[in-house]
Amino acid sequence: MMSKFFQFVILISLAAQLLSCKGEKEPAEDPIEITANTILLRISKDEFSTSNMKLDSVHMTPFPSVITAIGVIEVPPNGRATVNAFMGGYVKDFPLLVGDPVRKGQQLLTLENLEFLQLQQDYLETKQKMKYLQSEYERQKQLYEEKINSQKVFLKAQNEYENAKITHQALKQKLIAIQIDPATLTSENMRSTTRIESPIAGSVSRVFVNTGSYVDPSNPIMEIVNATHLHLEIQIFEKDAIRIEKGQRIRFRVPEYSDESYSAEVHLIGKSIDKDRTVQVHAHLDEENQEKFIPGMFIQAEIMAEEALKPALPEKALTEIEERHYVFELVDESESEFVFRKTEVDLGRTINGFSEVDLPDSNLGKRYLIGY
Repeated sequence: MMSKFFQFVILISLAAQLLSCKGEKEPAEDPIEITANTILLRISKDEFSTSNMKLDSVHMTPFPSVITAIGVIEVPPNGRATVNAFMGGYVKDFPLLVGDPVRKGQQLLTLENLEFLQLQQDYLETKQKMKYLQSEYERQKQLYEEKINSQKVFLKAQNEYENAKITHQALKQKLIAIQIDPATLTSENMRSTTRIESPIAGSVSRVFVNTGSYVDPSNPIMEIVNATHLHLEIQIFEKDAIRIEKGQRIRFRVPEYSDESYSAEVHLIGKSIDKDRTVQVHAHLDEENQEKFIPGMFIQAEIMAEEALKPALPEKALTEIEERHYVFELVDESESEFVFRKTEVDLGRTINGFSEVDLPDSNLGKRYLIGY
């Protein structure tokens, strides 16, 4: 920020310049002097000291070239889960809304289907049948080893027992998939309902069903997003891809959210070119930005690529009046005062407190007024 004195002086200088342009002959008052359309600013060294002003020269400062791009804020694949049912059923109980937080393993809803009863019945019948088939297999095996019965009879008993084991195991896994514990299942505790649990921790982002609707295994029930590890997915044009490197800094903003800029860093660079001749760049957000965004937000990004030295001044050396930028160049100094010339400059980027200015090489050794 410029000092109040500095700002006041600049405003006076502009007003004086306007009067000069209109041909009005008003006597110049200190600290402003107008000579041949040149505005000189005189500041006593006492005022210079008490106002905490200082002098500084042009710095050759490294400014990265900027690659502009667009992208979206996303979560990693393991941070987004689509919830489906292993078997169809009707939604009996569905207490959640979009935005509700959920824990991994938490019950999301209850499905009801009479086919669940049939599956449990088949499992219990197969389990019971296996006891007989196992006993028969062991009996026939002993008889065969004692050469009392034929190999054909023994192989038939063995085959029936092995098939029953396969069926039993398949039914067991189906029950586990619909959250029914085969180890505790009996004919007395069979049920027509099952629970659907959350595969990850996060928040409900989308819901596709409602209470009473039928859920088909091929259709999603809801989507859950864990926004703990947000990142940027940026599309870079093919011509810029070779200039992108891991670790480069990124400035980005969400145009629909605010004009505020945020920062990130290039983490991964795609190794293939998409049909639209772009390359995918994966970037990590700085930690302090994580909670401000929602997956799917559109972003405009600037990637800081290779650096080039540019003439720059501390940003406190510049002031903006009516969208024009000015600096005050030291042109004379006496024992009691400094004399500065007001100069308009074209302003470039500002990085780390320094602003890129369009000045000739002859100005590199000159000194400029710095406000506070």
